[in-house]
Amino acid sequence: MIAVGVKVLVGWLFWEAQFQIVRIILAGVPSKTEKECSFKKCAPSYLVSYVHAFFLAWAGWRIVYTLESASLSEQAVLYAGEDAHFVGFVEMVTMVFFTYVLYDLFHIIWEYPELGGVDMALHHVGFLVASLGAYMYGAYPLMLGWLCTCESSTPLLNTRWFIKQMKEMEYTQPMLDSLAQAVGMKSRGLVAANRLEYYVSIGFLLSFILVRNLGYGWGLIGLISIALSKKGYDASTPLPMRCLLVGLTIGGFFLNLVWVVKIVSIAMSEKKRKWLRKDADQ
Repeated sequence: MIAVGVKVLVGWLFWEAQFQIVRIILAGVPSKTEKECSFKKCAPSYLVSYVHAFFLAWAGWRIVYTLESASLSEQAVLYAGEDAHFVGFVEMVTMVFFTYVLYDLFHIIWEYPELGGVDMALHHVGFLVASLGAYMYGAYPLMLGWLCTCESSTPLLNTRWFIKQMKEMEYTQPMLDSLAQAVGMKSRGLVAANRLEYYVSIGFLLSFILVRNLGYGWGLIGLISIALSKKGYDASTPLPMRCLLVGLTIGGFFLNLVWVVKIVSIAMSEKKRKWLRKDADQ
């Protein structure tokens, strides 16, 4: 238990150290306006999120690739497998996941509501419990892999946030012009920034549906089939924990559905506002 506590502390410090380093680096950026202050306050969390998302997405796809063709017993319990190296890898990934969620939940509460609302906080609490259960019992490693792959959409979400913030700050607008030029866009200024935000938003929506709805849904079907099987592939995990993990995973799936509806709704309302502006200009 002490060893686990040390791992949690080291993991949390690993993420918190990155946050504090980025905050120190950004200490010299302007903070004259409310938008600049908000950007300076939240940017460290989004930058650390990039590191977590890229690692976890890679790790998740590796777990999925390894276990999708494995036996149901290996998909149900990590320790049913004989590859000690892979078992250690999944344990490490689970701890990375747990400590990041712990770190991020702390900042969501501390900076509330800048980094997310109640739904985001509940989402994090659910994943804390799920990742802890997965670590303690090695439960449902394939589903853990699918959960990790959900982070594949996060870099685009973070990029959208940066574009949205930077287009409204005078000192960062030239950076967006340089980005627009680098990707071959002819427009500049706010027009270019809006187009960049739109393209990234479409990419985020598509990736969200692919990994958080379709991929997650596929993993959930496999999880439920194992949990309901009479062969007891997951019998080494206590029944209350099995019920809790399956329940949280189902809840996460429906939360993703709620979020994708919100994303589409926001996209449609933004498109409607653009049409109204065009009509007004004409």
